Amino acid sequence: MTTSRSEVGAGGWSARRALGAGALLALAFFASTLWIGRSFDSGAEPMPLADARQLPVTLADGRPARLGDAIRPGVPTVVSLWASWCGPCRKEAPALAALRRRFGPSELNLVYLNVRDQGAERAVLGAMSRAAGLRADGYLSMEDGQLVRFTNDLATAIPRTYVFDRAGAPVATIIGYKPLALARVAGLVSA
Repeated sequence: MTTSRSEVGAGGWSARRALGAGALLALAFFASTLWIGRSFDSGAEPMPLADARQLPVTLADGRPARLGDAIRPGVPTVVSLWASWCGPCRKEAPALAALRRRFGPSELNLVYLNVRDQGAERAVLGAMSRAAGLRADGYLSMEDGQLVRFTNDLATAIPRTYVFDRAGAPVATIIGYKPLALARVAGLVSA
């Protein structure tokens, strides 16, 4: 015996539609979870820290230095690119300060790399860093030409955060202010 559509009735088709809608919602949830996970690794990989150590930077007090002067070998490293005029950078700063409070200098190299902000006065930059709870020992600035070398990317959108493992290899990139991704950085540092 065959059953036609009219014999199944509206109730049978409603259950199928509900099942289909549920499957579609599950697929959408899975896709969004995958997208959030992949947002960690968007963008070009920066150069490994072993190569970046010699890049010139400027210390908070205006003295010239090398990026390697702020990075202890064998310690996970987070490098955050920011500027004082960048609203999303200001939103991100408290998350970086919390990361510093959780992991001391012997457990994590945390570098706040000021970029595209060369004309800003050091007093303004220092006040911003202090207001966000960022320690002065991780503050550096870098000229645009060196920034392109470090990031391997001409499109250096900020904020941008790079996470490096203990060997200095890049393991994650966060472009833009993404609280969920920033919250996961602690797990990478602990690994």
